[in-house]
Amino acid sequence: MVASVTDTSFLTTDQYADQQLAALSGEDELGRDAFLTLLTTQLTNQNPLDPMDNEAFVAQLAQFSSVEGIKGMQGSLESMVTGMRQDQMLTGANLVGKKVAVEGGFFEGGNGAQSQGSIDLPNGAESVILSVYDPSSGELVFRETQGAQLPGRLNLNWNGYNREGDLAANGNYVMSASVVRNGKLETAPVTTMAEVKSVSWDPESQELSLEVGDGDFVTLAQVERIGI
Repeated sequence: MVASVTDTSFLTTDQYADQQLAALSGEDELGRDAFLTLLTTQLTNQNPLDPMDNEAFVAQLAQFSSVEGIKGMQGSLESMVTGMRQDQMLTGANLVGKKVAVEGGFFEGGNGAQSQGSIDLPNGAESVILSVYDPSSGELVFRETQGAQLPGRLNLNWNGYNREGDLAANGNYVMSASVVRNGKLETAPVTTMAEVKSVSWDPESQELSLEVGDGDFVTLAQVERIGI
């Protein structure tokens, strides 16, 4: 009698666990319908000599409920991330053509136009050296040395002329600054108002990038202020 029962297609609890594990490790995910079909088949064909206990039944239902909840939460997070990306792209599109204050010293100037940058001097400086470069060639276009400065923000101005006193060509430039403190020369980050030429999405950093120079990009988080 025992042999006739155990030789049938009834599943023991251990056999069902192995079957469920094999199904989960396959290429297709176990969805709600497949899980309910599998569970119903198990209950219908369980071995009378080794029936499924209540604890195992409840544990399987709880596990399935947790998986469903996690999948639902994942879908909601993906939708939220997509919405945030769209909002950032819309914000970036509205910045094209406007000027933003960013570190790096990029700006468009020359031809006698006044261009301005700024540096922070929390401890003041014995002297400040302003330099303007052509970013495409690396050529030094202008240089000026200023005297001692008090602590605070210092504005740096370039009149659009080169070192020979001639008009510099209109184009993209980079402004840099060096300060002397305690007899030592240090580099100070320069903030300039640069025009936003384009925006793009960086899939690696998941951030919006703004083109503010000739192929130079900054993140939206690096923008200190927005101008007209």
